[in-house]
Parts: sequence; structure tokens; C-alpha cells
Amino acid sequence: MNPDLSEKVVHKIETICGLGCTQVNQLLEKAGNGNEIEELSDFSHSEVKQIVDELGKIMSVYDTDDGDINTGFK
Repeated sequence: MNPDLSEKVVHKIETICGLGCTQVNQLLEKAGNGNEIEELSDFSHSEVKQIVDELGKIMSVYDTDDGDINTGFK
């Protein structure tokens, strides 16, 4: 994980990851579609971008060539 992220951002990323892949992918899909992300309403625009970017990187580990997981952040 990016060492420059604030503790607040890191904690939120860890909390979201703890919800499981389906929840993370749903959040990433919302972000990719430009929808508001209720779970991140307490964060600034730049923090939301950091969280979404980091979650996209984390989920890329699970990305497959056949497109089973579509986060919109390839």
C-alpha cells in the first residue's frame, strides 16, 4: 500500500477490503461510472481518488485475462 496515504484513508481501505471482493468491486464500479460513493462521503475528493485508486490496484491482483472481474480500472 502507498506509504503516503493518511491513516484515515488506510483504515477505510482496510475496512472496505474486509467486506469482501464483491463489495469492493461494486464500489469500484460506482466510481468507474461516476456515481457518488456513499461509503466515502466523509472524505475529500482527493481522498476518494486515493481510496479508489488503491482499491483498484489491490483488486488488479485478482483480474483475469478472460474478464471475470471488471473494475473499470485496468
